[in-house]
Amino acid sequence: MVGRKWNKLWILSVALLIVAAFSAAFGQAAEPIQIAANTTSPAVAKPASELSPSTAALQARIDVQQQEIARLSALVEKLQATLQPIASTQPVLPNSMIGFLPSYGAPSGSPAPAPAPVVATSSTPRELLPDIGHIGAELGFFVGGATNPYKDDKGFATGGYIDLPWKNVPGGKLSYEIMIGLQRAVTNNQTTTSGVNALVNTALYNYLQGLGIANYASVSPAQFLGLSGSSSLLNDTMAVQERSKVLTVAPFEFKYAVTKMGRFRPYGVVGLGAYVWIGSENNSASFASALNLGPYANLYVNCTVANQSGCTGPTLSQILTTVLSGSQIGGLAPAAPDLSARGVPHGQGNLLFGGQVGGGFEIRATPKLSLGADFRRNQVEGKNASFNTFTFKQGFHW
Repeated sequence: MVGRKWNKLWILSVALLIVAAFSAAFGQAAEPIQIAANTTSPAVAKPASELSPSTAALQARIDVQQQEIARLSALVEKLQATLQPIASTQPVLPNSMIGFLPSYGAPSGSPAPAPAPVVATSSTPRELLPDIGHIGAELGFFVGGATNPYKDDKGFATGGYIDLPWKNVPGGKLSYEIMIGLQRAVTNNQTTTSGVNALVNTALYNYLQGLGIANYASVSPAQFLGLSGSSSLLNDTMAVQERSKVLTVAPFEFKYAVTKMGRFRPYGVVGLGAYVWIGSENNSASFASALNLGPYANLYVNCTVANQSGCTGPTLSQILTTVLSGSQIGGLAPAAPDLSARGVPHGQGNLLFGGQVGGGFEIRATPKLSLGADFRRNQVEGKNASFNTFTFKQGFHW
């Protein structure tokens, strides 16, 4: 009996517990069901100071970036001054033009002003030869012989030239040449007729006739001048020695040189020039034989004819030789004796226009040195004014 009651109580207790459990479950408010994310670990949030840094932290970061930019700019300026002798005109880019850096010191929306161009103050001027090296130019001199204008004898010629490369042409190169030359010649047994001597003959006639010399008292002026078949007192025509010099200045010439034949390089040249001729005639060697004064050559001019014994002073021959003998100007009369004693140059000259054409060859002994020969035909204005030169040359190349 007791057992049955205990069983009933146990069953009743279990039933009450089940009812209470269902009541608690269905009596609560409904809540959404959350499904767990398919992740291995939950996300970790960053500190708030890193997501939104403070103004002081941003300013510190900006200062570091500005210092790095200043250091890089100094390195760029140093490299520009070393590699470019000419001052660089390229400005350093401002911060606003660098994509990953913000711009400071200017209002928002306006670009920062560009800094002044970088100037290299310690650079040296650019030099020509160290930069370009061997350019094909030539400087040389020549020496040899020449025919001379105005039928003078052959003479000596020398001078110098400079060739500047202009452009390459088929088979060789074309150069611009400047040439200056000087030559001289001495020609003997040239003949000149002096009008001054004719005037002196008339003066001698009057002088000797005034002295009452019988031998000349009946001689007419025509006989003194040699116009009537008799000898004059002083020959109007006599042999002279002519000294001539020719200065050639050719500032505008073109030279074509063949360069495809190795060390042997023939060339041709043509151009314009100016010519200065200076010359004088000297009758010293023939003047004594031109005097036909006979026994009166030693007549003292400062004494009377009757009182010649014991008299001193210049003779008639000495005076004529001093005044009329020497280097003549234009074949007429010598320079004044006092000028000749001082060594003052004298002569006649002219400035003429002309041109020259010629050619020759060079042999390149080394890249810097060449030897060769040159021929030039100089065509000068005027009669018998042209001449030729034949010279050997030596050139220096750079």
